[in-house]
Amino acid sequence: MYRSIYSWDSPSVNTYQQSIRQKIIGYDLIYDMMASILHNFTAANKFLVVGAGGGQELLTLGKSFPSAHFTAVDSSKEMLELAAKQIESLPHRPTIMWVEKDLLSLRVNEVFDVVSCHLVLHFIKSLDQKRTMLQKIADSLKENGVLFISSINADLTSQTFKHELCYWRSSMLHNGIGEDHWQRFEQSFSVTTHPINLELLINLLKEAGFTTILPYFKTHMIDALVAIKGETTI
Repeated sequence: MYRSIYSWDSPSVNTYQQSIRQKIIGYDLIYDMMASILHNFTAANKFLVVGAGGGQELLTLGKSFPSAHFTAVDSSKEMLELAAKQIESLPHRPTIMWVEKDLLSLRVNEVFDVVSCHLVLHFIKSLDQKRTMLQKIADSLKENGVLFISSINADLTSQTFKHELCYWRSSMLHNGIGEDHWQRFEQSFSVTTHPINLELLINLLKEAGFTTILPYFKTHMIDALVAIKGETTI
């Protein structure tokens, strides 16, 4: 998770794993379904995890691909430490290179088979910055490489946005999130949370060189997509 501008009440590393599941309904499915989809691809050996703090990608993918090599990038030392603790439970720990770095200044000199970028993009403020980061991700992938990306996607000016917030509030409160915590989350939009609509995200991915873009999961305003760079054969 992109911690330097993460604003959902800035949960401590001790409560993060619980609180993120209270906020995002079906949180684990984003990662479990990613691992299942990846088994359709013959080459999945080198992974770049963008926003690796918390460790859910590393834990899920490490179980399914124990011999793979991972580069795990996050701007928060504390969240990378949490990720390292997460994977201690794995019977066979994968090879991981830890990189503490701001995602917008990331320069990767390797080429990867798979990139994951979950719940990060909506914390990148400007459209140009989002475009730049997606292009960096595309450039780090080999031809036919695969990107898994999830983010909050919404049009903040639309009437439906108010309804979507209302429904999300009901889910969070039902899962034990307090009203004051919800209000801080709601007030984060346009301040530290900067979503774009799904159509624009897909267009940005196409601009970056992804030719096959498919949704694989949705919960409230969060969409998860799988995107393939160039032509591919599954």
